[in-house]
Amino acid sequence: MNEGEYLQTQNQIMTVAGLVAEMPLCEFIAAAEKADVVGPIVDPTLWIKAEDNLGTLLDIARSLRNFQKFVLTKRKLGTLQ
Repeated sequence: MNEGEYLQTQNQIMTVAGLVAEMPLCEFIAAAEKADVVGPIVDPTLWIKAEDNLGTLLDIARSLRNFQKFVLTKRKLGTLQ
């Protein structure tokens, strides 16, 4: 990795951290979990089609929530702008 690639990657990481910090992940996770619970009752056909994607999406959102907690803690401590 050369210096330009390093700096580009560093900037991308900081951009992602900023974006994730502002996402309403708790609300999204709650809504997606609710959809996963009521989906089979309200629209079983659609739920069957969406179940795998929804599960993966929830996994990603939960992982991002952990990352978000980390970023927000670092911001609060003043070690991340």
